[in-house]
Amino acid sequence: MAWEKTCSLKDFEKQSLLRVNVNNQPILLVYDQGHVFAIDDRCPHLGASLAKGSYQNGVIECPKHHAQIDVKTGEIQEKAKILFIKMPTKKAKTFKTKIEKEVVFVEV
Repeated sequence: MAWEKTCSLKDFEKQSLLRVNVNNQPILLVYDQGHVFAIDDRCPHLGASLAKGSYQNGVIECPKHHAQIDVKTGEIQEKAKILFIKMPTKKAKTFKTKIEKEVVFVEV
């Protein structure tokens, strides 16, 4: 595992969600109350980009089938749904982050 530089904290001035690629892996960075969380940008249900979803109170919602995922732990808060049927949804991969001198690093 190595720490990879991803962005500056200034990149979050106008947005709280930022999609980055680290070693060809899409990662969603979420800025919330002074902390940055990193989660695989692909929904564990069918791979939709979570960066296009909505974020509220520590939970990102997939724009395709509305799976709700805790960005800190990757735990599923609400399974993906097709119509009214809840689908099996695996835990999402998360990554450790750190901030040094206003620069965000992700451990991959």
